[in-house]
Amino acid sequence: MNRKILALNFGLLALLTALGWMLRVHWQEARARQLATLSKAVRPGAQLAPPSPVPPEPAVPANYLDVAQKMLFSKDRNPNVIIEPPPPPPPPKPEEPPPPRPVYFGQMGLGEPVVFFSVEKVGQKGFHAGDEVGPFKLVAFNRQTVTFEWHDKTLEYPLEELKPKETAVAQPVAAAAPAPNRGASSAVIGASDEKNPNSAVFGMQNGETRLCAAGDKSPAGTVKDGYRKSIVPSPFGELCQWELVK
Repeated sequence: MNRKILALNFGLLALLTALGWMLRVHWQEARARQLATLSKAVRPGAQLAPPSPVPPEPAVPANYLDVAQKMLFSKDRNPNVIIEPPPPPPPPKPEEPPPPRPVYFGQMGLGEPVVFFSVEKVGQKGFHAGDEVGPFKLVAFNRQTVTFEWHDKTLEYPLEELKPKETAVAQPVAAAAPAPNRGASSAVIGASDEKNPNSAVFGMQNGETRLCAAGDKSPAGTVKDGYRKSIVPSPFGELCQWELVK
């Protein structure tokens, strides 16, 4: 019995020894082939260039028509730009008419030239170039025209248009008035007496005096409505005016 077991063990040991030797032989052969393969020089092969990529097709605007017509960032989704016309300009402001013009009574050229005007029922007053004549500013004047400035506008008027309008002379009255007495209130000549050829007519108011109207032929000293007519000489001729009787 023991001999059989020993024989079997020796048989198995011999088999294992043979298998180990065969494995070692196969490993050595595989190792040799590996070394032989790795030791071979690699021949360089010809490198081929990669094929050129296909160029993209040119962009066609018609292909993007839907993008323009369905633009998400446009409220009306309308590809056509609507140009609104500009609002109409406001109507021009009506131009303010100039105020009433002053009344011209004459001018004097001795020394600094001065011109005489009456503004808004105020008596005569002398003005120089640059003075304020009511709402106007006197710019310049000569024997034919006068130039004013109003609201940054230059207004030029002929002097004939600024002269006072002649008041209608009262019609003659019945009889001539007697010579007045300077010490007392003489006869008051009625301007409404249609038969008196020397009827008295007042002119424009100038402070406490009134100028004589054109065509007034009443003599000096005539008293009417609390005024006495006086004619005094001056460097420019006779000055006719009605003075308030005090």
